[in-house]
Amino acid sequence: MMKQKLAILGTLLLALSLAACSGMRRIPEKTGSVGRCNDGYLVGGVQLPSSGEIIVLEPQFAYGTPTLVHSIEAAAADMRANYPDTVSMVVGHLSRPEGGPLRPHKSHQSGRDFDVAYYAKDNQLIRGFVDMRRGKLDVAKTWEFIELMLEHADVQYILMDWDVQKIMYEELRLFESEWKLRKLFQYPRKPGNRTGVIRHAPSHHNHMHIRIHCPDDDWFCLD
Repeated sequence: MMKQKLAILGTLLLALSLAACSGMRRIPEKTGSVGRCNDGYLVGGVQLPSSGEIIVLEPQFAYGTPTLVHSIEAAAADMRANYPDTVSMVVGHLSRPEGGPLRPHKSHQSGRDFDVAYYAKDNQLIRGFVDMRRGKLDVAKTWEFIELMLEHADVQYILMDWDVQKIMYEELRLFESEWKLRKLFQYPRKPGNRTGVIRHAPSHHNHMHIRIHCPDDDWFCLD
């Protein structure tokens, strides 16, 4: 009997996976992320609004799971509390209202990804994404934001250019433990090393890409 139940469960899980990958609209009963970030969609997506703490560059592509949106808002509120005079957080794409492909990204399909600008030195507000490999990066603020996201969300990956990782790591090691940094950063290991939450990805010298794990109650979500 147990073997039979396990076989049925395995068949059901396989069917759900194939449905998500093929684009079949098996609508779950609950709001949330369906399928994978690079081959999925979004049910009942929540729009991230611009506010006193957040500037959303393209609101029509700023939909995510409730878990993701709430964690971004919480981190932004804490950034303003910790740095009362700070410029607003600048956010790029999350997902389309119903998810699915969103150019030019390979992911951003199921409401668990978002792009966010790095914080610039001198409290400079930049309404867009700017290369931070040439001395413009505010390491302290960017690190504070990363730690707040790790606190408020179950972060799976933070994609960050290798050279930006190096700038962050070499300054942070002056006051953070080596153990903590090596646990989170892929640097100083080689870019291809699959270690750490913060990993290299091409074209991420001007923004971070942050992905959260599937929320526990998103039954159709695949990490």
